[in-house]
Amino acid sequence: MDKSKLRLILRISLLALWASVVLSIALAFLQDKLLPDALVEWHKSSAGQFGFGDIIALLFWGLGLFLFFVSSIGLFFYQRWAAWMFTIVTAVFSLQLLASPTVEPGISSFIGSWSDVLTGMVIALVFFTDVLREDNHTA
Repeated sequence: MDKSKLRLILRISLLALWASVVLSIALAFLQDKLLPDALVEWHKSSAGQFGFGDIIALLFWGLGLFLFFVSSIGLFFYQRWAAWMFTIVTAVFSLQLLASPTVEPGISSFIGSWSDVLTGMVIALVFFTDVLREDNHTA
């Protein structure tokens, strides 16, 4: 495929990925309204008091979002270093899923699944195509 088409696909995929992240964050604030009552009660009872661990978790997530956006902006401008940063950030911050059970509305799960597909597509584009290869035309 032509490199200009691949670059367009990469940029559209990154824009869709950014939109899914923003939408996922917005839906997190509406979680209590989207879950059944029994799950809302369970979620509230398992939450406990806001403490030091929650501050560390917020800093962790803040750092993750910052690094995600830095690396994806680098990919938007076809920077090779950003491909590795994007992949490492995705891998490290995916490990948080192992920490505890999660309860989320179906729409959040749906958007998260599409986000995973888009992430895989971006990684495949940057590592298995020549989308990041620079053209050096010297004659």
